[in-house]
Amino acid sequence: MSLLQVKEVTYSYGSSRFFWRSPRQATILSNVSLSLEEGMCMGLLGTSGAGKSTLGRVILGLEKPQKGSVLFQGQDLYQMDSHTRKRLRRDLQVVFQDCYSAVNPRMTAEQIIAEPLENYERLSASELKRTIAELLEQVGLQSVDMKKYPRQFSGGQLQRINIARAIALKPKLIVLDESVSSLDMVNQTHILSLLRELKTVFGLSYLFITHDIKAAYSISDVLAVMEKGELVELCLDKNHIFSSHHPAVKNLLSSMLSEHPRQRSILRDGNSFRQTRREAN
Repeated sequence: MSLLQVKEVTYSYGSSRFFWRSPRQATILSNVSLSLEEGMCMGLLGTSGAGKSTLGRVILGLEKPQKGSVLFQGQDLYQMDSHTRKRLRRDLQVVFQDCYSAVNPRMTAEQIIAEPLENYERLSASELKRTIAELLEQVGLQSVDMKKYPRQFSGGQLQRINIARAIALKPKLIVLDESVSSLDMVNQTHILSLLRELKTVFGLSYLFITHDIKAAYSISDVLAVMEKGELVELCLDKNHIFSSHHPAVKNLLSSMLSEHPRQRSILRDGNSFRQTRREAN
């Protein structure tokens, strides 16, 4: 049984009736189906407006689809009772793009990371503090940082706080919604390396939502591409992404920055390989 199953999900944003006009609906997702196995990372790619972040919210239980179902650990997120939902919710966490808006600016790092622990665990004050210190160290920060406020961290450091909060309960799946796109290249590299390490240590599964094919390739086992609300490509072997003939995939590949007008360069398991841009000839 797959950890996550999305079955023929359709989601539309509705607009209210305006004078003589009938209500209109904008379809954001159309019959999207995919599955994710435990311990795997799926890179969900697409340009802005492709529907990938909306799909992420549907998977998180934040947006109910008009059609289809989302099964997490074999149970439908939108059919379960509140007790079951709370129990499964600890195994499904999220890290958003904007690390600053994802936290309360009046809370310290200690209070931010403590939130899920206080909701689900019964720890003494000393156990809670020790656990938070360990989580900070696991994401490359120090225990002394727990008394700092969000404004005292850089963007990369604060995203590590968000990651520490997400892994606090040792979840089965973390949805990473453009979680590195707002960071500079150095911090992106550090965060991606951290995510790979945590995936191995804790056996995590990721849904890595991004428009950046370079970042997705570096961390993912499987790649999926969305366009206009539809899943248009699914590569169970991520290397197959480079042989795809779909225009949406070609568009993503062509958006990568090149070192030379006739070449592309991306990371492949720590090594660099190039693709000739024949179209530039």
